Amino acid sequence: MRRLWKEMNRTLLMSGLLAGMIGIACSGTTVEEESAAVSTETIGTEIGHIAPNFEVYTMDGTKVTLEDFRGRPLFVNFWAWWCPPCIRDAEPLMNIAKKYEGRIDFLFVGVNKFYRDEQPLDPAEFEEGFGPGLDLFKRELQASRLVRPSDESEKNDPEIMAGIAARNEEVIAYYMNSPTSLFDFRGYWERQFRAKTNQRYGIPVTYLIDSGGRIKLDVHPNDQHWDKHDDILEDLIAGKDLSHYAERFPIPPKHQREEAAGS
Repeated sequence: MRRLWKEMNRTLLMSGLLAGMIGIACSGTTVEEESAAVSTETIGTEIGHIAPNFEVYTMDGTKVTLEDFRGRPLFVNFWAWWCPPCIRDAEPLMNIAKKYEGRIDFLFVGVNKFYRDEQPLDPAEFEEGFGPGLDLFKRELQASRLVRPSDESEKNDPEIMAGIAARNEEVIAYYMNSPTSLFDFRGYWERQFRAKTNQRYGIPVTYLIDSGGRIKLDVHPNDQHWDKHDDILEDLIAGKDLSHYAERFPIPPKHQREEAAGS
């Protein structure tokens, strides 16, 4: 009986292998080609690409990569404490991140300024490393006014201004302490991800990335108003195609790179 069972298993195994080989032969591809087709992915910053595995730092100086957050939908926002549209979005994005906690990971990648040089990415190649840049980012963030009065009447109302000051402290504390508040050394990755906009109007830029690391939508204009786009975030969670939402975010001509302005 044991010998019969072994023979049956061997027959089934050989039949499965033969069927697989016949399938590959009929498709006109080799085993190697079939494997390559499965494993090959385009890495880039366009919709449909696998997002580059950037290396950045948390506010406590720990190096992290995009791959560390794989497995859940991502909202990746490149911003700065000195960028007016980023400031306008700071409080709404904090509220949205809290609303979608556990469903979408919001990564806020900060920069100190725009770098135009081609210096190396590795901070080990700089005598001072990444530390001074991160310290500067945190100092300036702590001194920022991320929540501001909307008009003169609010500025002249002490009670309203006290509330704004309290909200500002809450927002700053969030970006200082969130494990997904990150720092991009010398803005290298910020440059790669905002390739469609010019140096003056480069941020904020937002990328929505699915749980497998694939870019579903990129948004480049200055004012993005994510508090009005819950439907996009819900579709990201549901794994739906987001490319058609790009029409909501046309890049104004003055924001485009010169070589792309006429296209």
